[in-house]
Amino acid sequence: MTEKDSPRVVIFPPLAVAIALVVGIALQWLYPLRFMQPRGFGNPPVIGTVLIVVAFVIAIWSIRSFRAAGTNINPAKPALVIVKSGPYRLSRNPMYLTLLLAQAGIGLAFSIEWVLVITPALWAVLHFGVVLREEVYLEAKFSDDFGALKSRTRRWI
Repeated sequence: MTEKDSPRVVIFPPLAVAIALVVGIALQWLYPLRFMQPRGFGNPPVIGTVLIVVAFVIAIWSIRSFRAAGTNINPAKPALVIVKSGPYRLSRNPMYLTLLLAQAGIGLAFSIEWVLVITPALWAVLHFGVVLREEVYLEAKFSDDFGALKSRTRRWI
């Protein structure tokens, strides 16, 4: 594997989520926010749990789709093919979407408001530091195939 044959993302996506969770939990402990009420809008713990379960199911589906296609899951390794099956028929980035759903779900399920507040920043890191870099890489490596995918599949949802 050459360093050149990778999108050179700025951070390993699960690490970005772990950092965002730790920062959110630390901020909640240091400077608590209290804008969620357990019995408020739609019962946040239940909604959060549903988001976590949905994220887990889509993540497993995405991983299986990558394995079935015979390509690397780790964005630091070369892409071998463009995955077009499974959740990739609906989104070009279902794995990153699951990370965001899980982040928001954890914030809701455990009433960690700072985790919710940080979620848009996590999205920005994933979008600008990972997704856009991957798209440039995939466009260069699989121009026609990736172009076809882009024309029929949304980036996020």
